Amino acid sequence: MKYSVILFVDSSLIGGIESHLIAMSKLLERYNIMSSVLFYQDHNNREFYHRLEKANITYGFAGGNLKSLNEILKMFPRSALLHTHGYKASIMGKLVCRWQNRPCISTYHAGEAGVGKVYFYNKLDKLLSYFSLNFAVSNSLTKELYNAELLENFIAVKKPTKLRTLRSKQEINIGFVGRLSHEKGPDIFIEAAKHFASTNLNFHMFGDGPMVNELDLSAVNYHGQCEQQQIWQQLDVLVICSRAEGLPMVALEAMSHGVLVIAAAVGQLPHIINHLSNGLMMGESSAQALQKQLKNVEMLSTEQKQYMLNNAQKLIQQRFSGEQQFKQLDRVYNTSLLASLPNF
Repeated sequence: MKYSVILFVDSSLIGGIESHLIAMSKLLERYNIMSSVLFYQDHNNREFYHRLEKANITYGFAGGNLKSLNEILKMFPRSALLHTHGYKASIMGKLVCRWQNRPCISTYHAGEAGVGKVYFYNKLDKLLSYFSLNFAVSNSLTKELYNAELLENFIAVKKPTKLRTLRSKQEINIGFVGRLSHEKGPDIFIEAAKHFASTNLNFHMFGDGPMVNELDLSAVNYHGQCEQQQIWQQLDVLVICSRAEGLPMVALEAMSHGVLVIAAAVGQLPHIINHLSNGLMMGESSAQALQKQLKNVEMLSTEQKQYMLNNAQKLIQQRFSGEQQFKQLDRVYNTSLLASLPNF
């Protein structure tokens, strides 16, 4: 059955959800499904708007309230399916879809519970999952929701990147890529970096967020927000030292681009990273655990590194290219559309 998709989000920075939206839009385009991105309100997120424009993805804005969202959705046919991302868009989208007797699909990305208002909204969003068909990016999240199934993140895979040769004694560039917020552990990364101040390891940090003014950025090379392609050209190793996660897009991007991943055992990461086979796993999200794995990287032979990088790229090609994910999306989209049609 023919349908189109409205990807609904409330976005003020660039992070995993924003990367996922671009990947989803391109995946739907690959299968000739029309889609657009609808923002709950305009947060002046210029860098993300630029990336959408660069990818030829249509986007628009609601007025930041239920009334404007309700009026906008009335202009779309019933075959236009609302697919929400993030707790605010999810809550607002479900409410309006209930009013209009329109199907709602939601993807749950957040591995962290949050604090204060964020904790409350995350809790409410999960309770409201009863009123939508749902995807979650990790197994643990599916257990907290109604009507949910695992939908692993995916990236646009064109062809394997030529793997760089990593010699054991050359300088190794270590990177943190993501939102500078407590759950992502940028403080853990910086604490570990200080331990290796006089070694051949160079530490780089990419991203922005609420902790940017709290961190001792003098311990790293801080680059702020950058295009993904610029990032992978500079790095040999990506560190994911998050305290909570779903399935970070950045892990898939790094593996696809021939960058070795060191990851904490949170969210879906233990189901992706096989220690010393396609990356390295930390036993916990701490500076001490990260230091241990960085020392392991220094000790790896060139052959060991190449073995892990090759395995990582094979995994991305086989499991995270979007082919399997589209089959899931298409099935759920068709199910939700059929369920919303009037009975005659």
